[in-house]
Amino acid sequence: MQNYYQLLGVPNFASLDEIAAAYKKKYNELFSSDSPLANIPKLKQFKQALDILSDEDQRESYDQELGEFLELVNEQYEEAVYDLDNRDLDSAVEKLNWCMNQNPGEPDYYETMGLVYRLKGDLKNSLRFYKLGLETGQRKGFFHRYLGDIYSLMHEDDKSEENYLIAAEEFKELLKVDPKNAEAMEQLGNIYHHMKFFEEALDTYQQLLKRYPYNAAFHREAGSIMSEMDMLGEAESHLIEALRIKPSNAPSLMELGLVYFKKRLLGMAVQTFQDCLKADPNQPEVRQLITQIESVRKEIGQTVEEMTYDPTPDAYVEGRVKWYNKESGLGVVTCEEYPDVLLHYTAIKNENEADLKKGDAVRFGVVKDKMSPVAVEVEKIGTPSEAEVLPGKITKFDNEKKMGLIKGADGNDVFFPYSALTEETLNSLAVGLDVLYETKSIIGLDDNAASQAIRVRLRKKKTTK
Repeated sequence: MQNYYQLLGVPNFASLDEIAAAYKKKYNELFSSDSPLANIPKLKQFKQALDILSDEDQRESYDQELGEFLELVNEQYEEAVYDLDNRDLDSAVEKLNWCMNQNPGEPDYYETMGLVYRLKGDLKNSLRFYKLGLETGQRKGFFHRYLGDIYSLMHEDDKSEENYLIAAEEFKELLKVDPKNAEAMEQLGNIYHHMKFFEEALDTYQQLLKRYPYNAAFHREAGSIMSEMDMLGEAESHLIEALRIKPSNAPSLMELGLVYFKKRLLGMAVQTFQDCLKADPNQPEVRQLITQIESVRKEIGQTVEEMTYDPTPDAYVEGRVKWYNKESGLGVVTCEEYPDVLLHYTAIKNENEADLKKGDAVRFGVVKDKMSPVAVEVEKIGTPSEAEVLPGKITKFDNEKKMGLIKGADGNDVFFPYSALTEETLNSLAVGLDVLYETKSIIGLDDNAASQAIRVRLRKKKTTK
């Protein structure tokens, strides 16, 4: 059955105004060509379609007949889609061919057939059907985008870029008419991403997220783009949000694993890739990546970034910046107990303090690594006044709780954690041990201020000759 709507290039059962505008456009195209007389047979077809669709009685009868015909064809199309979903690709091809023979102007059939051949690995046939879909005159932006994808897979980069650019223009024109068209905006953002126009792609997805803040796919794409722009912290946040909305989503897990890998959080990368495999076991490239990362972990152990990301410090101390290079993000901090402690920019708690300078007073945790102690949770504390050094004796300590008490010269007990002890003091720890210490004010569980001993070291008695 001849589909007059498709012949004129309008959607099925379009309005009379759309039909009249389409006929006028076709007429002008035919008679502005190099050989208008040769196009007279086509013009007769268009005129016949216009006459039937603009006559109320004829159109009512035609629409009823067309509806029954389309229902029959669409039943077969739905079966083809079912076969596609179940990877019975040969059966899908057979049914789609039947649909195209019956209703050759329907773009959905060519779109689906192009996908089937793409899944079969037959890129030439996929290309052929996308081009045929383009000839229907409908969904041009989508077909140019698909052609860009196929040419990219075929490594014909010039043709790929040409089709992507045409597709982008088509979607931008569509958005001028319908600014709220989320599908067109998503396609435009995706095309920008493919073409590595990262700023434009990110802007597009951020606009989408303002309207659809709970769309997991939009968060995933924004995270992926940010990852390529080395905005790793923001990328991680978007991908975690995508997984909160849609847990165990393999593409989101894959992107998050890549972000952790870029951040050198190797253990978290491996765990995330393993979760990705649980969600979709058919990913040999992910298995290979896990093997490679595990090999690196065996060789180098825990990375500095892993120590600073989720720190479990052996001690908290106060000291000064020995040197720090903002360009490389590396430096050294020092304190009495640890003369040289590696400082990595990821350990700085407040990004506004990333301009650390030599001599800045800092509070930090220390992780004892086999190569060198590493600073974690580094924060500026300003220039402290010289603290008073006090004498005292150890009166109590608990090795399990890693804490104890010092009795000061004034008779008051002062609490200390083991992290406040120098290594020499810890090794000599005993009741009655003479020590020197300083104090700082802390807020206790009862929200009241209390004193805590810091920098606890051995009190060495002077010897006389």
